[in-house]
Amino acid sequence: MELKPQFAEFLAGIRPTPSQQEDWKVGSKTLRSRLESDEKLKGIVVATFLQGSVRRSTAIRPLGDKRPDVDVVVVTNLDYNRLTPKEAMVLFEPFLERYYKGKWRPQGRSFGIELSYVDLDLVITALPTDGPRRSLLEQLYRSQSVLTTNSLEEETSWRLNSSWTPPSGLLGNATPLQDAPQEEWKPHPLFLPDRDAGKWGRTHPLAQIQWTAAKNRACNGHYVNLVRAMKWWRQENAKSLPKYPKGYPLEHMIGHVLVDGTTSMATGLVQALESFRDTWSYYDRLNSVPTLADHGVPEHNVLARLSVEDFKAFYAAVCEAAKLARKALDSTDAQESGQLWQDLLGRKFPLPGPQGGDRSNGGFTAPNHSAQPDKTERFA
Repeated sequence: MELKPQFAEFLAGIRPTPSQQEDWKVGSKTLRSRLESDEKLKGIVVATFLQGSVRRSTAIRPLGDKRPDVDVVVVTNLDYNRLTPKEAMVLFEPFLERYYKGKWRPQGRSFGIELSYVDLDLVITALPTDGPRRSLLEQLYRSQSVLTTNSLEEETSWRLNSSWTPPSGLLGNATPLQDAPQEEWKPHPLFLPDRDAGKWGRTHPLAQIQWTAAKNRACNGHYVNLVRAMKWWRQENAKSLPKYPKGYPLEHMIGHVLVDGTTSMATGLVQALESFRDTWSYYDRLNSVPTLADHGVPEHNVLARLSVEDFKAFYAAVCEAAKLARKALDSTDAQESGQLWQDLLGRKFPLPGPQGGDRSNGGFTAPNHSAQPDKTERFA
């Protein structure tokens, strides 16, 4: 059974809480404001924006004492042909010492900032050096489409378009926009300094955000929630699963196998798990790892760091999960189906009541977001 009310309650229970969402907005807004107003940096900082699972609405609720984490990208006008990655990143260290002394650490391709209520990842990037194209890219990166702090779930009208603005009033935008033509932005990724490798590489977080938004629309809003459900399943089974894949590689794998037109969480989850099983059975038999091209930088293999051993162990677990999910969906008994879904997804998945199940009783609308509890106290 699809058990749509139970899935809605499950999703409300695994989304980050309102206070956690407020934490990352406060932490990231403060960091971005400081970067944009810093006297020594404002001459090279073009724009700042959010990326990662928070921006794409695929983040799940942190467990225990774990803090929310958010990625902040700094777009600069630095010349990557003249500066080494180390030279570029060193420019930001006085800023970090000034505002986050004792709380930051250098990483291979970013800076980590640990606060009491949120973890921030500061990612330094540079615009392409192509003159005519650069001015158009600066316009895009300085637009509300990129600068917004809201996630894809909060802004369902979002499009990657420099003319996009958040809906205002009851009617929202008078004329719905489409994404800007891909030839205007997709062939022009940012450049990312890799301190450890000593070279600049290409990165395209906007392409990942745009692809996710389009895929979510094509799946009737279920794609980001299916990613959340799979991440939660992985977290619930962490002790028996290999360390990888997780995070974005797992999200990308789900997007690769999920077909458009998803009608419910239950059917989408079964389809994704079974397609995962069928799509990569060949690689499992050959003892090899599939190759998945990044949405914005095709030469990047998203699964490049996934070992054969981890892939095969994860694949075997997905095959077992697919069997359980299919049994839960095909069950015509609400109690049995609910128990099977709970066996798969953990205790956060609620069991149906005595009269539960897939009913067409008018008037019930499953909630799209969690309730708004009183915010807990934060310590800066």
